Amino acid sequence: MSDEIFRITKDIGRAKDLVEIANDRLDNIIKVLPKDKYYKILEEYYEIIIELITAIMYSEGCKTLSHVKAIEYVYQKNILTDNQAKIADTLRKIRHGIVYYGKKIGAEFLINNKEDILKIIKILNKIAKERISK
Repeated sequence: MSDEIFRITKDIGRAKDLVEIANDRLDNIIKVLPKDKYYKILEEYYEIIIELITAIMYSEGCKTLSHVKAIEYVYQKNILTDNQAKIADTLRKIRHGIVYYGKKIGAEFLINNKEDILKIIKILNKIAKERISK
């Protein structure tokens, strides 16, 4: 599996679908999760972020099979700051631990970073919506 970003035909339809799913997660799924399931909330926030990044990439005719490269992509495009990219990457690692190793995480990361996570989502959502409306 390649870690590179490669060119594809722009796919605005797929980008729109990803934005819609990301917003459904944000508006509906996260709200019904038990507040003490921090690991699940963080996992959902990460899925929202990666869906929005993927939407941006599809709208620009790019694709990657690597979540690391996807996060790097929005950082290199100056969509996310260094700190925001680091938070997204930490979420990636947390999600990886949850999905593949069954690790549960405490409340600390969510409590300390929730505002930043929501800001990242807001930024990515805005950019994705701008790109799909062109």
